[in-house]
Parts: sequence; structure tokens; C-alpha cells
Amino acid sequence: MKNILLYIGLTLLALYILSPLDAHPFFLDDLIASAIFIYLLYKSGMIKKQQRYNSSDKKETYEGRIKAEEVITVDDAYRLLEVRPDASWEEIKRAYKEKIAKNHPDKVSHLSRELQDRAKELTLRLNRAFEIIKAHKNKH
Repeated sequence: MKNILLYIGLTLLALYILSPLDAHPFFLDDLIASAIFIYLLYKSGMIKKQQRYNSSDKKETYEGRIKAEEVITVDDAYRLLEVRPDASWEEIKRAYKEKIAKNHPDKVSHLSRELQDRAKELTLRLNRAFEIIKAHKNKH
């Protein structure tokens, strides 16, 4: 019901903005209606704000994060960190830290946007691989 009212409101606002009929002779009323229209779109989630990766944040805000349907197996995780499955926990941590230090997005911030995005994706994959290995090691 809430979505229906939202769509009706957005439709009415769009019609008002596009119609030649105005409550005010200048464009001020259309400007206000446009601002309300954009605000409702933003609040409803139809317009997503672009979030950037910020290394000072504790949480990950990069929208290009690994898709939920992508599954990394334990074997893939070991391969990604380039360690053997029988490696000690210290070896795994060392390999993880080395790879993160080499591929962290802050290291390539001066390069092209494409390379920055690749570094972000690889960092996320490394974090996920480390979490999977950690969970696997805790089980055994």
C-alpha cells in the first residue's frame, strides 16, 4: 500500500512538472516539485547514492563488492592466498597480509579508475578467502 501511494505521488508530481499549468507564473513551483520528486525517489531507494571505498571506514561501502551468488570454495581460498591446505595459521596470516599490502586500493589510488576497481575487487576477494579459511580452520 505504501509503494502504491509513493508511485501515485511520483506520477502526480511528474505530471505537474511536465504540465503547462502552474500555480505560480514563474518556474519556482516546478523547481520545488522537482526537488520533492527527487527527494522521494532518493528516499524510496530508486536513486542509489554512489558510495566510494574509504580505507578509514571500518565497514566496506564499495558497491562493486563481490556478488552474493559468487561462491568461493575452501580450495579456491587457499589458491587465492597461494598457500597449501596444510599450511600453519601463521603462514596463512603472513600470506594474507602480504597480498593485502601489495594489492590494497590505497596503493593504486594514483592509477586509473579501472585498476582501482580491480584492486578493490581483489581486496574483497582476499578478505573473503581469509574468512573462509579461518572458518575452515576453526572447524577442524
